[in-house]
Amino acid sequence: MTPPPTLGKDYNTDFISCVSQPIYGTVNMSVTLYTSGSIPIKEIMWRKKKDKVVEWDEELLKPRAYPPFVDRVHLDVTSGNLTIFNLTSSDEEDYEVELSSITDTKFTLYVIEPLPFPTLNCTFTAENITVRCRIPENYSSHINLIKYSWNCFSEQCQNSTNSSEVSIKRESDLSQEIQCIISNPLSKQASSLVLATCVPDNSRHSFVIIAAVLFVVILAMFIWLYKRDFLKRGGERDRTEKEAINDRNSDPTSQLHPAP
Repeated sequence: MTPPPTLGKDYNTDFISCVSQPIYGTVNMSVTLYTSGSIPIKEIMWRKKKDKVVEWDEELLKPRAYPPFVDRVHLDVTSGNLTIFNLTSSDEEDYEVELSSITDTKFTLYVIEPLPFPTLNCTFTAENITVRCRIPENYSSHINLIKYSWNCFSEQCQNSTNSSEVSIKRESDLSQEIQCIISNPLSKQASSLVLATCVPDNSRHSFVIIAAVLFVVILAMFIWLYKRDFLKRGGERDRTEKEAINDRNSDPTSQLHPAP
């Protein structure tokens, strides 16, 4: 029996990897899966799970791609690196490469939709303003990979770790801007708002306005009541004086003894 061949120094067994490396790509863009070996390459085989993606050996003039990767991949026959173009969500899967039937490197490809701009909304109470950062409901691409961060003057923002909302004291400077940043391994997007927009004008000045209106109403009522009472007392006094004069005129004794 012929003994098995002995691996030479060029065939580095440390290059064999059983751990799947995470790789991230964006829909409609390209991604490259890099090998890390330095051995002489005589044949290359890339697979998506068990399905062939592309293969090459010294007898082939050029690499042979398989559906659905025809015209969508480029194989570097020197390094073994594979580039996939026009990524779709269906490309997301485990990949592995065999170089010269010895080296085996595995990848897990995640295909992510471009991040949308987050939406900011806020509510307020007597003490706090709560600002919430939300992803549009129609976006569902790897939500678990999204992280949140905040940019603002408040300590609450600085102390918030990957939280989608923050609370800020209402007595803070409402002219300040607060910004929410969402990110994933490929990109980030940000939206911002001015805190003053969280508190409507009529609410911000409600106490002053209400107090002023109440003062005017009370003052007007007081003046109206005073005038009504004044006119009432004046009318009663005039009526009393007329009644007194009429009484004197109708009393015969008052005519016999006129007042001195």
